Amino acid sequence: MPDDFVAVAQVDDLPEGRGKEVRVGETLIALFRVGDRVYAIDAICPHRGGPLAEGPLEGTVVTCPWHAWQFDVATGQNLRNPASRVTCHEVRIEGNTVYVKVSS
Repeated sequence: MPDDFVAVAQVDDLPEGRGKEVRVGETLIALFRVGDRVYAIDAICPHRGGPLAEGPLEGTVVTCPWHAWQFDVATGQNLRNPASRVTCHEVRIEGNTVYVKVSS
């Protein structure tokens, strides 16, 4: 695995429908498992700093538990406000290990 990818979790530790917050360097990342895919987005909601990993996940849509802002974890796009989004980070899975490369 290239140096820019960091091991952050095991696939088995990511239950469907719930997020997991991890730290890569100074960046907080929310991981979500949807079927056989794992998505990684910024863990902090841009609205008021809510913890996105604690929000419910339906399909690929996570809802911030503080003020119900919704983001597609596959694209980072806010569902109601096209001007708002969260950063998506690249994910690779090798065996049962999830690796994340932090996007700039």
